[in-house]
Amino acid sequence: MEHPIKVNRISALVYWLFPMGMAIAQAVFNNYYQILPVSVALMDGLTFGAVLGSLGIAVWYVVRYNDPEHSPGIQIFTSHVLAALVFTATWILTSKLIVKILFNDPQYDIYLNDQLPGRIFAGPIIYTLLVCFYYIDAYRQYNREKHLKESQLQLQIRKAQLSALKSQINPHFLFNSLNSIASLTLTNPDKAHGMIIALSDFMRYSLRKQQDDMVTLEVELRNIGLYLQIEKIRFGNNLSYRFDVDEACTQHLIPNLILQPIFENAIKYGIYESSEPVEIVLEARKFPGQMDITVINDFDPTAGSRQGEGVGLTNTKDRLSLLYGSTTLLQTEQNKNQFRVKMVIPDQLETR
Repeated sequence: MEHPIKVNRISALVYWLFPMGMAIAQAVFNNYYQILPVSVALMDGLTFGAVLGSLGIAVWYVVRYNDPEHSPGIQIFTSHVLAALVFTATWILTSKLIVKILFNDPQYDIYLNDQLPGRIFAGPIIYTLLVCFYYIDAYRQYNREKHLKESQLQLQIRKAQLSALKSQINPHFLFNSLNSIASLTLTNPDKAHGMIIALSDFMRYSLRKQQDDMVTLEVELRNIGLYLQIEKIRFGNNLSYRFDVDEACTQHLIPNLILQPIFENAIKYGIYESSEPVEIVLEARKFPGQMDITVINDFDPTAGSRQGEGVGLTNTKDRLSLLYGSTTLLQTEQNKNQFRVKMVIPDQLETR
């Protein structure tokens, strides 16, 4: 957060107009009523104004340290009371010392003693006004930064959504499904009919929902079931799947279409590269403050090592990071002939 006085020259100029204006007004008053000689009155006013302005700039750091959102009330109150006392004492003593060095005049000592109660009273008031000004400006800056971050987040989400959508509605998946349907129309019309219905429902769900919608795990699994039903028709006994979901997880909200890239990755690196039947298992467990989803699939370790996580998993990790503000919500693990993707879904989206 920027210091409001140091933002630009105009801000600094406007700020200094107040203490120096008070200083000149005080000097004119003292000289007009012949309280002090003109030179002493001018030096007294300018010195007190310059010291006051310098201390006023430093007050911002006290305000910055005592953020109402992160500091307890008693700490804020105590800090400002102590700071007001230090502010007042420093203002009076420093100004007095400077003027006395320049003008060692007994008449000025009498004047200072007469003005001391008034300046002791004025110090905390001026400090309070400065604190109010800084808190108002801090609140304004906070809201501006918040709106800026929200705009940047929305832009990042939209960019991530485009990449995620490309991986979720994979053209190869559509082409392969249509080719399978074409073949089945000749050999097994009933299966072809079922595959067309499943593909139609899957596409309708995928295209109707906005990617930043939140849906229940139950709804998301229903859509994944359509996807797996289509792939099951294609791969037959080479593909099997099951969902092991705690009852408490079914109504947990998750980002829409977040599971699609994970299952697509499991099929791509599992069935395509394996000569043996492959099982994909989804497990969902509820914990305080979060839900853990683990997708496990078999793969053939002799078919070659995986090259990275794949575009789908990378997009999913980025999307979770944007929505929840953490880069550790998706982890992968390869163990012998199994590949695991663990995804943590917090109860609430990150608030910004």
